[in-house]
Amino acid sequence: MGNKINYDFLDCVKNMPPLAHAGTEKEFDINDSEAARWIANQPNVLQKIFDMARYRKVIQYDSETGTWKGVEYGK
Repeated sequence: MGNKINYDFLDCVKNMPPLAHAGTEKEFDINDSEAARWIANQPNVLQKIFDMARYRKVIQYDSETGTWKGVEYGK
């Protein structure tokens, strides 16, 4: 069986205050969503996304510079 994602990291979203997600006068843009911005700023969500990127090897750590980068950066 494949790896199953543990979604406990989303428990913090249960406490999200009322926030706008879609404008009524223009086409939806995720960058304008207060709700999406709030979710993306939750430490548990950020940690899970980072861990997933690291586990899937789409980012890599350079110990010489002490930085992370995308595996296709500069290609």
